[in-house]
Amino acid sequence: MKSFNNIDKSFEDRFDPKFRTIGESQLQNYDQEKQQIPASKIFRIEFSASIPEETKIFLNRKLSGILNFPEKFGLQIPHVNHVLRFIDQETYESETDSPLPKNVTLPASRLKIDNTTGTYNVTIILPKKLDSAEIIVNITRNIFSKLCGNIFFNEQILPLEFYRQNAFGQKQISAAVPEILDIVEELNYPAKSLRAFCESVAKSYRLDLEKEGAKIRQQLISEWREKWKAQSLSTEELHTLDAIFSEFKQTLRTNPEKINQAVFERIKQLNSQLNFILPHERQIYEKFKQERFTHYIRSVKNKLEEISALSGFIEELHSLLNQSTENDDLEGVGTQIRIRMRQLRREKKVVLFYVPELPQNSELESIRQRFPLRLIKMLPSGTPLKEWSKEIKRMEKHYAESIYSKLYSALHSLSEWTLALQESKTDDFHESEDGQRLKKLLLVLKYRTPAVKGLQSVLGVLLDTSEQYVLQTSDTDKPRQLVPLDDFSKAWSYFISTKLTLLYYQESSASATLPQGFRTDNYLKSILEFVDRQCSRGINHFHIVKLLWLVYEEKGTEALEFMLFCIQNPLDILRYTLHQTMRPLAANSNLEKRLGKLPQYRDALISAYQNRFAESEG
Repeated sequence: MKSFNNIDKSFEDRFDPKFRTIGESQLQNYDQEKQQIPASKIFRIEFSASIPEETKIFLNRKLSGILNFPEKFGLQIPHVNHVLRFIDQETYESETDSPLPKNVTLPASRLKIDNTTGTYNVTIILPKKLDSAEIIVNITRNIFSKLCGNIFFNEQILPLEFYRQNAFGQKQISAAVPEILDIVEELNYPAKSLRAFCESVAKSYRLDLEKEGAKIRQQLISEWREKWKAQSLSTEELHTLDAIFSEFKQTLRTNPEKINQAVFERIKQLNSQLNFILPHERQIYEKFKQERFTHYIRSVKNKLEEISALSGFIEELHSLLNQSTENDDLEGVGTQIRIRMRQLRREKKVVLFYVPELPQNSELESIRQRFPLRLIKMLPSGTPLKEWSKEIKRMEKHYAESIYSKLYSALHSLSEWTLALQESKTDDFHESEDGQRLKKLLLVLKYRTPAVKGLQSVLGVLLDTSEQYVLQTSDTDKPRQLVPLDDFSKAWSYFISTKLTLLYYQESSASATLPQGFRTDNYLKSILEFVDRQCSRGINHFHIVKLLWLVYEEKGTEALEFMLFCIQNPLDILRYTLHQTMRPLAANSNLEKRLGKLPQYRDALISAYQNRFAESEG
């Protein structure tokens, strides 16, 4: 029998970290590493007795491929023991004791859930014969609609906290100490509580507040930042900071124009230094500012997030390349760099012949000579002819001196560095023009980063606070629902079932089972025409369907994965966009105007999510 001492020692050993066989990282990744059960194994397939045997054989051959196909795109159906049942019209009418509505075209489907077990029963109502490609395709679409539309949405999307918050009005408006200090510093916000604190400091040091007020204020902000990092802020200082933010919220509630003007002036100031709003974007940003200021600051915030992320990416790579790196790793790093460069070109953030540091070939020079003709179209309406040349040169300088040009040039130099490292020519690179240019650009980015992050922080707080106040304002003093969940669910089901069907039958193995005469391009054309007709009729959820199609078409490769990432990692921009797309039309507005804004909403969504998506993929 073991002694008590041995028992105690054994107990201690069991919890000694060096004896652990399962680490925290293993536990965190456990669910991801578990083998996924294919959807064809999750569903129990049933046929009513009235279904012909040849129909059963045909469907059984196809169902495994159909059910498992969505998993290629990350559309996993949770749980087991779901039922997929095929019946004919007579069986349906007998079981429901009611005739099938005359406006229902077969095949059709319905969905029931057993709330006790959490299992779903999907019923597909078949026509008498499966004698056309259209019928078989629509059976496939009905299955995708119920599985990847309804079930996936119910189980994987609706439980997310973002969607469970039907009303946003109960959310407490708050800000962290760094964010409050950013508001004071970036907007030069004249808080009375801060002035009172400055007065006490001036009095204690016998300083003239009128002469030394700005210095005292800046010194306080710097000290409070350091104290916050060290968690050494006094009770009085914390109280002052809370009072500053309370004043800010009150000003935003009672006099938003004052805050908006201060924000605009700061954006204008930073843009004059960084040129991040490019000439071809100027008109649309001006329109945002005039018509929907909230969307204006959201768009600027997305730009600043992008710039900050690219700067961080460049800094991280610079640190990595300064360390010993294997050649295999260098190839991967070089690929990442070139992907970012290609993305900047594709999104027209960079015009190659306006990046002064890069060598120009004859083709680029030829394009550059013709480019002023495009710039002329960007001139503000009413610009005098004699001013055209001056304005064109100003826009060319704007492109050349843009922060995007500097980021692109830094990425180019990093790319050259990876090539030099692969050839063991590190010293040659550091002495080269690319090496010296990279050194200077890193200093520029380091100098500009605090201002970018500071304004980005302010815009984030402003968006949360201002939208909160807007949403709390209604005739009944009740917060409005922001996400139209029913319509969003319908739209997602329609979109995803159609898209998966098209992708499925683009594969030769699937299309080979169809009768002759089916073409996916014709099918897509008919779908898009139908969506446009429904939008024109004012069928609400089809406005979201149209938006989803626009996003998909714009993203191209990995479009479906990108869209899944958006709805599974929702941001407030998604809430705002869906609300704007679905909000009731005012008496003086029209449907065409709303539909005309959908491309703008598309661009805003892509801009907000694309960097986060790229990081998640990396």
